[in-house]
Amino acid sequence: MTGFLFRNGALLDPRQGELREGVEVLIEDEIVREVSDVPIRSQSAHVVDMKGRTLMPGLIDAHVHMYYFLNKGGRFHMRNVPTTFSAAMATYTLKHMLMRGFTSVRDMAGGDFGMRDASEAGFVDAPRLFISGRALSQTGGHADFREKTDFRNDLNVCYCGHELMGIMADGVPDVIKAVRSELRKGVDHIKIMLSGGVASPNDPLESLQFTEEEIAAAVDEASRWGVYAAAHAYSNAAILRGLRNGVRTIEHGNFLAQDGAQMMLAKGAFLVPTLITYEMNKRLGPESGKSEFALQKNDIVHAAGFTSLDLCRQTGVPIGFGSDLMAYTQRYQCDGLAVQAEVQSIAEVIRSATIVNAQIVGQEGKLGELVPGAHADLLVVNGNPLKDLGVFKNGGPNLAAIMKGGTFYKNELT
Repeated sequence: MTGFLFRNGALLDPRQGELREGVEVLIEDEIVREVSDVPIRSQSAHVVDMKGRTLMPGLIDAHVHMYYFLNKGGRFHMRNVPTTFSAAMATYTLKHMLMRGFTSVRDMAGGDFGMRDASEAGFVDAPRLFISGRALSQTGGHADFREKTDFRNDLNVCYCGHELMGIMADGVPDVIKAVRSELRKGVDHIKIMLSGGVASPNDPLESLQFTEEEIAAAVDEASRWGVYAAAHAYSNAAILRGLRNGVRTIEHGNFLAQDGAQMMLAKGAFLVPTLITYEMNKRLGPESGKSEFALQKNDIVHAAGFTSLDLCRQTGVPIGFGSDLMAYTQRYQCDGLAVQAEVQSIAEVIRSATIVNAQIVGQEGKLGELVPGAHADLLVVNGNPLKDLGVFKNGGPNLAAIMKGGTFYKNELT
């Protein structure tokens, strides 16, 4: 039995938004065995002296892409590379997410059972992976990245990196078949594109994608398999259409209105804002890898995202945390916490990236907090995150230790 006893530090409780001094935490067999305000006795556990640092649960990012489209300057497209290159790239991407303190991530288009199984087998150092497989898009929708001059209709054949990301489906029978195809491959959730997006080359932001019958069919197939549906949706009209048909999480949601927020609250739906991706697109401009058309759309959604987030906060809609960054901009993942703190309090942001995101991925009590029975996914931080989210910046230099499943991936304490 491998055990670790963490002592001589403060425990960050994200549920209460406070630090608890003098708390000891015992890890055994990859889980949290005991959390105590009095000294814990163990005959076998290795004592980890935190020397006054902060112990907290690992962070969760509820909207990532382990595969992506463009690099700096927009000179690289996934259509030009094989899936083997994409897998190698994802390995690099996931390792860096883990080393930033994100011990769990929810992939929202492309993540598949192969990378998840490789991680669980120990071949890849990665966060816990919750995967959607290919996102569903109507022809011409947000996951249809063909240029107008591309008349090929073979986009659902996985022969290059781009085809990992989306599957085209038009009409209820095709939608049902597409969902069943992804469920067969063991996805944790289904993603469906319900509006235009920033990165896609053809669709206007305000477009409403899929009919309500198609949406209902996708949600029904997912729910009968025991998983939920997540919706990419910007406009309030798109959000309402998704909610009426059973969608559980709204990704982005930048143009949410009061009636949409009220329906989210009534139906127990979650908002997953992705403010950092618009912020970085705006800061970097063409260097973000986005086209001029995409950057024009980005300007529209940038300010609106803060308004939507504030509306959800005031209404009481549960708010998660997502980054949605692509390519080399993924190094700004932790900056998303500070951007979200422009609307939420620091304690609320940490709760979004732990407790709420654990609820989203169906792991409440197992992830997002250090309580008996939870997975031993934790960070030891130099400083107090409740006072300064900057402790997470610059790739994790203030993280003295990173543990996932009882295994140290970084340990500067001994």
